[in-house]
Amino acid sequence: MSDQQTTTTQQPVVIRQGGNGLGSVIAALILAAAAVYAITVWSTTKKDKSPAKNIEQGIERIKDAAGKAIESRN
Repeated sequence: MSDQQTTTTQQPVVIRQGGNGLGSVIAALILAAAAVYAITVWSTTKKDKSPAKNIEQGIERIKDAAGKAIESRN
């Protein structure tokens, strides 16, 4: 037993979890951007085929707003 045996112990691998939350913030921003994109695509594909109806509704709203403004001045 004259041989010397050296034993080396290996340190355990430590996986750190958590952090400063930067990943969560980036994930939230990606989800918000995806939601905005989906709503934009949905609303542009849902447009009416005849713009005349939209123009007519816009004119009626302007007339109503102008009438209310004139009434409030009197």
